[in-house]
Amino acid sequence: MTPDPHPAEPATPVGARPAIHRRRLLLSTVGGLGALAVPAGVRWWADRVPVRGPRIWSTAATGGRMVLPSGPRESLYVSGYDGAVRAHDPHTGTVRWSRAVTTADAADSPGGWPLAAGNGTVCVNSATGVRALDAASGQVRWEVPVPDWRDLPAEQGVVVVGDRVLTGYGNALRCHDLATGEVRWSTPANVSPLPLVAGDTVYVPGRTGGLFAFDTQSGAQRWAQDAVGPVDFAPTAHRGFLHTVSNDPATGGSTVHALDAASGRPLWRRAQRRALGELAVADGTVCLLSGSDLTALDAASGDTRWTATVPRGLGRGMSTAAAAGGVVYIGTNDYRVFAHDLATGRLHWRDEPDRLAADTEYTRIALAAVGPAVFRAGRTGIQALGTLPAA
Repeated sequence: MTPDPHPAEPATPVGARPAIHRRRLLLSTVGGLGALAVPAGVRWWADRVPVRGPRIWSTAATGGRMVLPSGPRESLYVSGYDGAVRAHDPHTGTVRWSRAVTTADAADSPGGWPLAAGNGTVCVNSATGVRALDAASGQVRWEVPVPDWRDLPAEQGVVVVGDRVLTGYGNALRCHDLATGEVRWSTPANVSPLPLVAGDTVYVPGRTGGLFAFDTQSGAQRWAQDAVGPVDFAPTAHRGFLHTVSNDPATGGSTVHALDAASGRPLWRRAQRRALGELAVADGTVCLLSGSDLTALDAASGDTRWTATVPRGLGRGMSTAAAAGGVVYIGTNDYRVFAHDLATGRLHWRDEPDRLAADTEYTRIALAAVGPAVFRAGRTGIQALGTLPAA
């Protein structure tokens, strides 16, 4: 009798589960997972953000603070951790000139000496005084000695506006003649050295709180507002608004304030977790980093527009923010930079250091943004990221 080449499978008892061939089950499972993994993998590849941003150039010259006075067609001026001020070509990073300001001392110049540029002059504050350098050559034009700087905060500032230099020292705001260094006027005492100039007005916080407005030509006080608490950073001016952050040591939180720039009248305020750095304001949007939360507020109303997550840094120093060209850039104290869309909060790109180490070389970075480009400076060097306009 010839065996049946296709014998019938044994009957399955009623109520019993049919037997499943192990090999068939394995193939079916793998196939199903593969079918699911393909579209998931495509989505991951499309959504992934590389850890290396669009770098234009990089240099080993250290930089603690930066200023780009008139866009990338002129020099990028950098105050280094080594006590020197340098002028870099924004398109290549090449050093055009370097000027030693004072001996490097991290205790005296955390993050580099404050500097500003404008009207063909670079001004820098140091432990010895206010110094004016020729923007094209770096040659010293004048230097004015000042009282001891050691009681000043790390965020002290200097501003060049027209034919004047505004900076704070000796518990007051001083106005120097840009050509000679002569003091033209000074404010009453207890003014913080964090000036901001908008139009013909200079805004400066008080040492123990409050915000003041002075005429840049005469030094006459225009208004004073005591509704703002102590601040660590200079205010920002945008579309007739002033925005600033006051920190409350008792609660550990921060408050974002919006004031009318012409009158100082409070417009709105918004309680936040403690801010980790200065505000970045552009295109009607105020951005600040609190913990790992990047929050965008409507500049006119204070309403939340969007929130995004930025990984925490190493826990030392402050974060840095800058906004330009429809992008808000966040620099954390471990030398990473994150570029978020200013309108939606979507992450465009991020850039991480070649070597991430939990040591003192990662303490604070500086950012300077112009259009779709951002410059990053710190102890390990300076980089240009994004896209620069044609020279």
